[in-house]
Amino acid sequence: MYLINKAKEEIKDLNQQMLYQKAELKKSYLKKVNDNSIRIKTQFGEAYNNFLNKSLASNLIQAKQSILNLKNKVLEDLKSEFLNHLRENISKNYSNYLKFLIESIRSSTQFIDKPPKVILLLNQRDFRTMAKNSSTIKEIFKNEVEILSSEEEFIGGFKAIIEDDKISYNYSIDNLLAKNMIIIEEQIAKIFSETETEKLQQEFEKFIKNKKQEMKEYLKEYEQIG
Repeated sequence: MYLINKAKEEIKDLNQQMLYQKAELKKSYLKKVNDNSIRIKTQFGEAYNNFLNKSLASNLIQAKQSILNLKNKVLEDLKSEFLNHLRENISKNYSNYLKFLIESIRSSTQFIDKPPKVILLLNQRDFRTMAKNSSTIKEIFKNEVEILSSEEEFIGGFKAIIEDDKISYNYSIDNLLAKNMIIIEEQIAKIFSETETEKLQQEFEKFIKNKKQEMKEYLKEYEQIG
């Protein structure tokens, strides 16, 4: 009887040990599951945030490039429109343009009328016209003047070369337009950079913020499931 009771106690102790071990194993397993859950959730959160941040940066770069391309196209179209407008105005009012040309030459003599000789370069059309009555220009100068057709075509105006000093002046309409285009470009660039880029950036940042909030809500549901 003693042996039977002792055996029962040993079996009972063994059962208790097994139950304890099962509880410990279950506890350890649940801890591992929980740790893995936390790790996966953290990794997912970090990966998703990195993805959103990279997406924001990438889209902003693309947006800025698109704005830059648009700005350049606007400038090219504007420049082309100005050039066409100038050509049309000169053709329609050529006599008035010639008066403008002579007056421009006259007002520049304080800079270009230097000894021993001044070379004036005109575009082909202006050269053909002015060559017929070169005295109109030559009487403006104190020094010798040579009028030539420029090898490089330009809309109008003139270029001057001081032969001995190796100095050149560009009074062409093309150069005047280029200087004005710089001012126009600065204004257009300011408009694009200060309004459109900021607007797009705000929209992207708002989108990313909403996505991050959606991710947080998803992780909350994930915790509830666990």
